[in-house]
Amino acid sequence: MKLANNMVLGCAVEAMGEGFALTRKYGVDPAAFFEVMTDGLFNAPAYKVYGSIIAKEGYATAGFTTALGLKDTNLMLAAALSANVPLPSLNVYRDRLLTAMANGEGDLDWSVIARVQARASGLK
Repeated sequence: MKLANNMVLGCAVEAMGEGFALTRKYGVDPAAFFEVMTDGLFNAPAYKVYGSIIAKEGYATAGFTTALGLKDTNLMLAAALSANVPLPSLNVYRDRLLTAMANGEGDLDWSVIARVQARASGLK
């Protein structure tokens, strides 16, 4: 159950990273996007906590590291393979974690995948 919860949360963080990157490309302040996102449909603790980290780019204080996220993701993918369950969103999430690891960000909070998305979008 814990791994499945981490899978859903990780994919939510990936989706938030994409939303932040898209709005930033259009010049929207990350804090404004965060406020709109968490005051409406996504008014939930996970979105508030990780959305705030992403908006402030506060990845240095790790609650759950990228390295641990990748370890859990590999366990989830092994379980899915064993049961013949495709998890396409989890593959995207894993690729973001791998990219973060390749950039030396394994000890940062796993929400650093939003930075990976920002870089992929041409943002600094």
